[in-house]
Amino acid sequence: MKSNTLSIYIERLRIARHIPQETFVHGVVSIRQYRRYLKGESDVPFTVISQLTTKLGMKTDTILREFEVAKVEETSKMNALYNLAVNYDHQKFDEMAKTISIDHIIESSNILLYKHSIMLNKYYSRAITAVQIRDMSKELINYPAVLEQGVLNTIELLVLTFLIDVLPLTDRTKIIEKITDYLNDSKIIVSGGNEKVLTLILARLAKHSGILESYDQVIKFCDLAISRNITLLSFYIMDYLYYYKSLAYYKLGDQENFEISLTKCFNVLEFESNESKTKKFIDLINDDYHIDFKNYVLDLYNKKRIEGKK
Repeated sequence: MKSNTLSIYIERLRIARHIPQETFVHGVVSIRQYRRYLKGESDVPFTVISQLTTKLGMKTDTILREFEVAKVEETSKMNALYNLAVNYDHQKFDEMAKTISIDHIIESSNILLYKHSIMLNKYYSRAITAVQIRDMSKELINYPAVLEQGVLNTIELLVLTFLIDVLPLTDRTKIIEKITDYLNDSKIIVSGGNEKVLTLILARLAKHSGILESYDQVIKFCDLAISRNITLLSFYIMDYLYYYKSLAYYKLGDQENFEISLTKCFNVLEFESNESKTKKFIDLINDDYHIDFKNYVLDLYNKKRIEGKK
């Protein structure tokens, strides 16, 4: 097995069972070789995996099943940590970060997301400057060389979309064009099971396209993200996606699609029933369009009801 992910998971189980490393590998491999497995410097023969799982007192097939579950749980935890960072919930972020050891993170993409989240939390809590996080983020994904890679994972794409916020305009345009090329060919994107991140990336691209006044691109990115959510049976950031669409149609002077997008944004908010989020969007939309959001949508429904009776 070429990946060190399973080795890291087995090491995590060893620590949890309080088995000394020397005792654990005795009669199987040398300490030096075992540590090469953990670093991904050497392939791990299946026979070694089998012997080590036996020392844990578990069947190999059981370990393999639980390993897959552990990867999903780890990705979920890293997503939660990231969300705490971007929502400025610094206290909860610090509490969760204390429960995570970077040495025991299984997936390399999750290590990347963990590091990105740590940087974001420092940036949003004003512990580091925009210049510092720009340089740290560039180093994290090896920018701009990363743009020449044949295959990217979703976290690399996520960091690239963050860099759009802190790089000069010429770089922003170049990044958006490159990410668009990647998104048009799903074979060169490795999701690592983190499907929601692609939806977030599309939403960010929509937002930045709006800043650049590329309103057709806003609609395109939003529609792609909405389509992904429908496939995944997910409502993830659908309120933002319909809000961004409403802004684009408003700027394009398309009143009919503006009203449809605004109504769908309202419907998502009503469905989620998150009072603080709904208030945030009401204030945002009232300010953007100089309307009373709730009454505006209710008037649209009433207008359609009357038209339907004619």
